[in-house]
Amino acid sequence: MSILYEFEGKQLFKINYIPVPRFKVYTGKESIEEFAKELDSNVMMAKGQALSGGRGKAGLIKKVTKDEADDYIKSIIGRDHRGKPVETVLLEEPMEIQKEYYLAVMLDNESGKYLTLASSRGGVDIEEIAENYPDEIYRDTLAIDDEPLPYLFMNLGKKLGFSARTLTSFSNIMTNMINMAKKLDLTLVEINPLILTPQNQIIAADSKVVIDGNAYYRQENIASLKSQRDRYTDLEFEANEAGISYVQLDGEIGIISGGAGLSMATCDLLEFYGSSPANFLDVGGGADETKIEKSLEILSRQDVKGIFINFFAGITRCDDVAEGIINASKKFNIEAPIVIRLVGTNDKIGIRILEENGIKAYSEMEPAARKIVELVEGGN
Repeated sequence: MSILYEFEGKQLFKINYIPVPRFKVYTGKESIEEFAKELDSNVMMAKGQALSGGRGKAGLIKKVTKDEADDYIKSIIGRDHRGKPVETVLLEEPMEIQKEYYLAVMLDNESGKYLTLASSRGGVDIEEIAENYPDEIYRDTLAIDDEPLPYLFMNLGKKLGFSARTLTSFSNIMTNMINMAKKLDLTLVEINPLILTPQNQIIAADSKVVIDGNAYYRQENIASLKSQRDRYTDLEFEANEAGISYVQLDGEIGIISGGAGLSMATCDLLEFYGSSPANFLDVGGGADETKIEKSLEILSRQDVKGIFINFFAGITRCDDVAEGIINASKKFNIEAPIVIRLVGTNDKIGIRILEENGIKAYSEMEPAARKIVELVEGGN
């Protein structure tokens, strides 16, 4: 899921005419002073940025004075939140809230349409609303090719309780959310809460924006955002740049495999024999020796107790896999034991290349998996 940081979502909201509070990204004590002057107030919100929810409960969001802000921000920067450190903090204008709403536009894969969800019970998770107040969630769909016009959302605004003086603002926000989703290849645009102020302004107090990762090639401005880099570990990002599907896990045996299905089966087999995968790594179909070499180089920098290379070759050739293994073994100091299973295109050639270089390879998956688990556990 390619989610954006809150501040990135709000930057997109501003560009697409969705009202947001005034905000500034913290860059040091000077930015606090500048923002206080901009607000003409000594009070502001400090909101730690993370790619997962629960920030409020984790103490990453707080109303602070100008004098308190810097110490508080320094206390949360670097704090781990669900596996990722907080690196960015958003300074934001505090808002006076009369009423909170929930609003979302998402791509519904089943119908191929945009699904809109709205509720007058905002500020809590939509799952909680669905469980406790299912009749207060309003749903509608809009075909992707249909033009969203403000009048289409007037009836929804009335159901939510908006008065005549706020209906037009609400309808414009709905229209702009859908247009934004269409233009930027977004699978989710969520505002929770959408707030109504005592001055009858409707403002997006939070943002949750998710982009379709397959659309990066035509949404380069979003693909280059900090959130899209931060969703990866350093090794995951490096692998992704090399065209390798790699996810870091917390097991003990590193795997390299050809095909997502075989990679999953390899992970399961290691668990079956009493060990655990340290990663998911799929080099994809038609991988050449360069990709194999790069995969081993990545694993050489991960803390693994053993490496299991498993290929059922179709488009990929086993002799290319073998050459990549030989090249990597000469270049990188890989001390962990390696077990290889090759079957498929040019498997006999690949196994011969490995054996000529003193490396044993298997043609069956189960004995190879048992062997690497034995070696990791201290066997011979």
